[in-house]
Amino acid sequence: MHNVRTISDLDSSGTEMITGIEPGAVLMTKIETDVVPQYHLNSSLLEATTPAMLAELEQAYSMNEPFVFLVWSPHWMNQEYEFRNLSDPKNAMGSVDAPQTLPSVAREGLAEDDPVAYALINAMRLDEDQVGSLELEINKVEDPETGVRRWLEEKENRELVHPWIEAARRAQEE
Repeated sequence: MHNVRTISDLDSSGTEMITGIEPGAVLMTKIETDVVPQYHLNSSLLEATTPAMLAELEQAYSMNEPFVFLVWSPHWMNQEYEFRNLSDPKNAMGSVDAPQTLPSVAREGLAEDDPVAYALINAMRLDEDQVGSLELEINKVEDPETGVRRWLEEKENRELVHPWIEAARRAQEE
């Protein structure tokens, strides 16, 4: 799909379908109620589970077929596949196409009950590429702990985690 750069180009992309995700997801609602009408798209929006969408992506990607699907970030698919995010000159997607944050949530009183765990969790910071690469390593193996260990084999990831460990150590010494 070399000539497809914007959402406006979708009808000339050689596809007639946008493979979506679960019904009721914010992205699905935006595509159905805002994007398709504002761009007067002839493409149909197909609901699918996220695993089904990813399976379709894998199949189309391996066969080098044109494929239109919903993408979000952070997610491991952004590291696994090379694809183009389409521009939205009419801003029909609004702010939902901006990278999202994944905040840490801890129960009330954790800081007092386990200051080391709280300090570690509070120090954790990952950008969207780091989250994606961690998810990708975890998805490659059956055991999440093995995936994390593989991810930590990369020097840059160990360096990333080092301040988290130092924060936990400082809390332990207090």
